[in-house]
Amino acid sequence: MKKLNSLYFSARLQQLLAQLALAGTTLVVAPMGYGKTLAVYHFLQAQEQSGQLVIRQSIYGAGREAFWQGVQRAWETEQLGAALAQQAMPVDTNSRALILELFAKLLPKQNCYWFIDDLHLLEDKAASEFIYALSKADFKQLHLVLVSRGQIFSQAQLISLGQQVFTLDKQDLALRREELTEYSQRCGLAIAARLLDELHEACEGWVSIIYLNFLAYSKYQQLMLDSGSVYEMIASVLLKPLTRAQQKLLLLMGQPEEFTPQQIAFVYGGDCEKDIKQLLEYNAFIIPLANGKLRCHHMLKQATRHAFALLPEAEQRQAFCQFGKWYVQQKDYEEALDCLYRGKDFAGLLTAVQELCDWSMRAEHKAHLFDWLNDCPQEVLWQYPQAVLILMRRMFSLNMLQEMLQVKEWYVTALERNTYLTIEERNNYYGELEIILSFLAFNSIKGMSEHHRRAYRLLSCAPQTLSKQGVWSFGAPSLLGLYLRDSGALQQTLEDMYACMPPYYLLSNWHGAGAAELTEAEALLLQGRTGELDICLQKAYYLAKKHGQECITLCCDFLAMQRDMLKGERTEQIEKYRRHEGSVWQQSMLLNTADMCVGFYYALLGETQYLPQWLTSMEFDEAVVLYPARPCRNFIAAQCLLAQQRYTELLVRYDDLLAECRPYNNFLCQLYLLVQKAAAFAGLGEQAKAQAALLRALELAAPDSLVLPFAQNISLLEPLLTKELAGEQRELVEKILALGARFAAGRKRLCVTGEDKGLLAELTEQELQIAQLAAARHTNKEIAAALNLREGTIKQYLNRIFVKLDIDTEAKNKRHQLAKYFPPTN
Repeated sequence: MKKLNSLYFSARLQQLLAQLALAGTTLVVAPMGYGKTLAVYHFLQAQEQSGQLVIRQSIYGAGREAFWQGVQRAWETEQLGAALAQQAMPVDTNSRALILELFAKLLPKQNCYWFIDDLHLLEDKAASEFIYALSKADFKQLHLVLVSRGQIFSQAQLISLGQQVFTLDKQDLALRREELTEYSQRCGLAIAARLLDELHEACEGWVSIIYLNFLAYSKYQQLMLDSGSVYEMIASVLLKPLTRAQQKLLLLMGQPEEFTPQQIAFVYGGDCEKDIKQLLEYNAFIIPLANGKLRCHHMLKQATRHAFALLPEAEQRQAFCQFGKWYVQQKDYEEALDCLYRGKDFAGLLTAVQELCDWSMRAEHKAHLFDWLNDCPQEVLWQYPQAVLILMRRMFSLNMLQEMLQVKEWYVTALERNTYLTIEERNNYYGELEIILSFLAFNSIKGMSEHHRRAYRLLSCAPQTLSKQGVWSFGAPSLLGLYLRDSGALQQTLEDMYACMPPYYLLSNWHGAGAAELTEAEALLLQGRTGELDICLQKAYYLAKKHGQECITLCCDFLAMQRDMLKGERTEQIEKYRRHEGSVWQQSMLLNTADMCVGFYYALLGETQYLPQWLTSMEFDEAVVLYPARPCRNFIAAQCLLAQQRYTELLVRYDDLLAECRPYNNFLCQLYLLVQKAAAFAGLGEQAKAQAALLRALELAAPDSLVLPFAQNISLLEPLLTKELAGEQRELVEKILALGARFAAGRKRLCVTGEDKGLLAELTEQELQIAQLAAARHTNKEIAAALNLREGTIKQYLNRIFVKLDIDTEAKNKRHQLAKYFPPTN
């Protein structure tokens, strides 16, 4: 057989490929077999030879986990790759913004191409949205080259991208009649013009069919124009002429997504180096990859997998066992799992599970998670309690609670039947089990603590199931929003938190440090006792920062924002959160938490132009917020709707917002929503319905004297509350009205009025510039350097500015007061 897999690219196609260097994004869209990948490879090889950076990625599955792992692997040799390795797959606006920020900062300065192949296999919406966002960002040094059998972007997205996109389609890739003649001549085939006419008419320029026909002509001196399906043609041309050993090797090559010759030789198990070399040399459907591996074209892969499935089951299992062992030897344990399961090598599978330290879990693994244990012989299962423990952890994160409880019984049996464990090892395994079971008691502080205490007594070393780096608050900005379960339970919740956190700190090395102190401070704020909360709050700040608990620090800021509003002082941190500056960038989950803080703050202030859009839009449910934090998200979103006077929409969505508060009895969130429901009815003039909702909210709030939710909605509720001064909740209502007056006064001081603008008009241009810099928290030294003035001069200017703006020059919070004249800008 002649060697025909030398590539052919017409002059016409090469001119089209040259356009890729000018486009921000190139879409190569055509059906299977039109040479999309080979054409792009040809272009990119030329770019590499000229010193350009080329990043290659192939899509092998529909899920987001596999896609994101592919992104991380593709960039792993670049500085950007190290940053991407620390981030989860972006699935909403904020997390996409974070990743795009990393690209903006860390993209190589040189021209680079990122080639993503087989995008038609990618079915995850979040992954597709990320690719679109990356294309829309239009980084000048980055060229995206996207290859697919079907449409990649929607019509609306294409219109939005406009001239940033260049497209190659089926007509561009198909060989024309004159090109067919040139191709056959390059292959050294003397094919009559009549036959070439028939071939072109039959295949309409379909490159893969032309290649198969050229192979057939080389071997049999005839074309295969009536051979039926392309898979039958592949079997006839690429499989049947091979020796039995070569046929088996080709079938093995078609099983993994990527392979190496050494891997195929290992699985085959005999002397096959010469046969493998010959197969690779004479088959253009086997494609070399940038990482040194190879892969079969989809047509060849499907044909070989069909043929492989017809082999005896024992032979198939043996092959998959060998594939699994190969991956284990390479320490590629995630790839090994599916192969070992298909080969029924359960001992090997459970061993591989035990080696996985940070298991992101692919979609196919999720589908088989319970099957692995259910199908495993009990005598094998009993030997691997650590693997069973790891699988239980994954089941909880996937909300497979019933399966998890079943596996718990297997786990206990495995421990009892395993005679090789020492008493210490057995106790450690039972301690790890207690930590996992504690999550089933969420959000009962006592219930969780009982498991933690038992775990601490059993464990002789640090637990594997807890990470100090995890987000203790689940991304909720309010701890009482998480843990206050019932009306009248506030004091008990505080006592439980102080009693239960110290044992947990011992177990977890201060995970969640500062939570108890913060809970007390939040309780005091909810009761309007603002003069008493600063010591608790500052201690919470101290402990959280000392032990690196970023999520607790964020919760402290959320509380401080509300306290400062009652004082009429702007919170310095709020603008950093609005711009996603500072520490919240370190954990992408907290981006949405920061948005919740920003949304609640500006909703209370009435500055709706600064509300994060997703909190009140159709993206509400798409944003990444862990289920335990959703009740807090819901009452914050409701406050945003109130601020926008979207009263009817709030009432329409009320039942859905409330429903997510019930599974864990998030009482505080339910109370906020009920108060907001009353405010929405009041806003619509539905006084009777508003009064009924308010009365119920007062009844629930009274046992713990929770006055803040009412006070924060005083502008809508004051007339209704006044009517209740003669009612059963008179004492509570008096407290609410007093705190509401403080809130209204503080809010007024923070809002820029017409009078304030008039005072600003009295400042000179120089004074106005200095005032803006001072309000933005620049020091006198920094302002002096920026304006080329002396530091003493800046101090004199500021004193004049404070007098003109009626700010007490002796006050300690002069710059806080100054900030109200310069609200943040988008």
